Amino acid sequence: MASYPIEIRRCRHVKTNGTQCGSPALKGKELCFYHEQNQPRAVELYMDGERYSDGSIVLPVFEDAHSIQTVVRQVVQLMLTRRIERKDAGLLLYALQIASGNLKLMQAEKAKPTQVVVEPDKATETPLGMTPWSATGQGHDRDEAVGGETEAQAPPPSPEEFYAAMSPEKRMEMRKDFDRKGLIRRDEFEAYFSDADPDPLLLAIARLWEERERRKRSQAASLESAGEDGLAPGTIQACRAKRARVEKAHSAHSTMSGAPGDCPQ
Repeated sequence: MASYPIEIRRCRHVKTNGTQCGSPALKGKELCFYHEQNQPRAVELYMDGERYSDGSIVLPVFEDAHSIQTVVRQVVQLMLTRRIERKDAGLLLYALQIASGNLKLMQAEKAKPTQVVVEPDKATETPLGMTPWSATGQGHDRDEAVGGETEAQAPPPSPEEFYAAMSPEKRMEMRKDFDRKGLIRRDEFEAYFSDADPDPLLLAIARLWEERERRKRSQAASLESAGEDGLAPGTIQACRAKRARVEKAHSAHSTMSGAPGDCPQ
């Protein structure tokens, strides 16, 4: 477990789920850099230009599922008591949907305590590839999150590597599970015992691996195709644009492959 300097205080912000923020507080303050700028706020509510009688709704920091769930509950209560416009409620729920979709990205970008700036005025003194402060108090820690400066992530193991790393007990357990799910072919199983062919479990893993790679390529192609039109993948607009490209390509192919008498000599 890392030991941090005692003079580096912990951010006192308590999240909606009751847990405390794990980032270091800014020097001389009680909150970290993020929560210094983002705190729960009371927002006044209006209807037809008039403020509601009960005043406001409290918006927490949208940093976890609990905070978003809390606001959803408040919106539902306001709707049931007819104290919020349907349009405003719809826009608010849409914003909460966006915030919910961003939670995975926020978790992926979560920084280690030593990567959080505690003295913004001294941020220019941080060397490239190092964190703003050291866990030991004697220099800078290497920043493992610096893009392009660290070793590339190891590629996922191949089916053969995955199979070789499994214990015999684990192979037996997975073989039974795959057989129950119909992923192991009977002819491969018989050949495994009679002709010393490869383990049908390995062949099943290889098929699943190939299917996963095929889906990745398909998704990448869809994202690239949608990006050509500047449209978000999966939306109605992106689907229409893709259909239009397919129809245009089909029409061009039909023209080029017309009757021989129509082709130029």
